Amino acid sequence: MVKNFRLEDKNLWDEIFNTIVDVMPEQLFPLFKEVYGKEYPKGTPVIRLSTVSSTYLEDPDAPPSSRRSDTAILVNGTDYYHLECQMHNDEYMVIRMITYDIHFAMQHSTSKDEQEGGFIMRFPSSAVIYPEKNRELPETLRCRIIFQDGSQHIYQIPTVRIQSYSMQEICDKHLLIFIPYVLLRLRPKLNPNRKNPLTEKELTDLVNEAIVILQKELEQGNLTQQEYSDYLNLFRFAADKIFKDKKHSKFRKGVHQMTSLYDQLPSVREKRLRAKLEGMLEEMRLENENALARKEAELAEKEAELVRLKELLDKHHILPSP
Repeated sequence: MVKNFRLEDKNLWDEIFNTIVDVMPEQLFPLFKEVYGKEYPKGTPVIRLSTVSSTYLEDPDAPPSSRRSDTAILVNGTDYYHLECQMHNDEYMVIRMITYDIHFAMQHSTSKDEQEGGFIMRFPSSAVIYPEKNRELPETLRCRIIFQDGSQHIYQIPTVRIQSYSMQEICDKHLLIFIPYVLLRLRPKLNPNRKNPLTEKELTDLVNEAIVILQKELEQGNLTQQEYSDYLNLFRFAADKIFKDKKHSKFRKGVHQMTSLYDQLPSVREKRLRAKLEGMLEEMRLENENALARKEAELAEKEAELVRLKELLDKHHILPSP
């Protein structure tokens, strides 16, 4: 649930991504299928990992400090992933990614090589996600690494350019994690010098498309009611950021009105209450089962104690008192 979650303005786009990973990590599964061709069934365990690296190499003139990689996770107990959310094209991003991945491997996926000796360092499946459109964005980040023995290795990782996906592709591929970022494709039209500025109809059409996609995923069972509401809430955070100037307040209010309307429909409230009731009933059922299991365990323990005492009496030929 993200309704009371406060997103830092300066890092909003990173925080939106991190929030989705924290509160609904299974939303990453369609992204993994799209980028790596790897599929995971619903319910596959996802563990958020902590990966810290030094910032010294990025800026040797600045006091040493540390930074965490954006998203470092372990899926199904076997597959490591590292995702970075990057707003601007930075030619040195590939160098930073190598640094992060080395630290990642050192912390989480380095093991002894029992066959040939030494160690095995496994890099995670990495990618850089670019939320905003930019013609300069590469399809992959690439660096040729030359080792001391002259051998070479190409470090290459994919990039995910969110704005290159149409709304239909987002829908067909279930890439809901992109939904809070689709408003960014309208930002260039806010330029006052633009010949064809943003219109209310363009905004309304895009917001409607996003809501229809979320509703479809909700109906198909790919989203819970809470996740649906969380996506609408993150969408509103994005609108607050993009339309923060007073001159764009009508656009900001429009997004809030539309998303709030769909978040407060009687059918939505009914589904939310039903889900809450079902959750409470499930908790009561589990609590009753646990209580019954405890009673049965206590009874079994007492029966075992009686058997033990009987065996002790028989061993010492002690007859019970009349």
